[in-house]
Amino acid sequence: MVDKAEKKLQDEAIESTSEKRKLRKLEDDEEYDYITTPPDGGYGWVVLIACFMINLIVDGFLYAFGAFSEDLKNVYNCQEWEVSLIISLACGFYLLSAPVASALCNKWGCRPIGIIGSIIASLAVASSVFSPNIYIMWLLFGFIGGIGMGLIYLPSIIMVGYYFEDKRAIAT
Repeated sequence: MVDKAEKKLQDEAIESTSEKRKLRKLEDDEEYDYITTPPDGGYGWVVLIACFMINLIVDGFLYAFGAFSEDLKNVYNCQEWEVSLIISLACGFYLLSAPVASALCNKWGCRPIGIIGSIIASLAVASSVFSPNIYIMWLLFGFIGGIGMGLIYLPSIIMVGYYFEDKRAIAT
């Protein structure tokens, strides 16, 4: 009699365990439905080229600015440090805007933040051409342009990781 009761308990335990495993497997499968795998190619290469161009343009603005410093000094009739402060502000706000850009990318995605950043940066750089004095240039190119470039730069770095996993070393 004891053997039949033990056998029944063991069978129930086995059924219960196998049902738990099935449920756990279903839960695991549902988790994996939400995880997307990067394509490692295809459209990812287009995104990579676009991100490269973004880095080329943004860093090009910041690194090549020294070529215009003598002309800006003559146009605005100011000292060298005042002209250097333009690019210093731009680089500073370019990097300081990264945490904000990261939070915005987490909330709304990289593409909309990159578009907003490109609009801000292009308007700031284009309007800085018409600045009547160095102080407006600090505001437009240094402050607003720096923030806009920061909103462009960080999403371009993040986007490459979304499209490459196995070939990420080559892509970055």
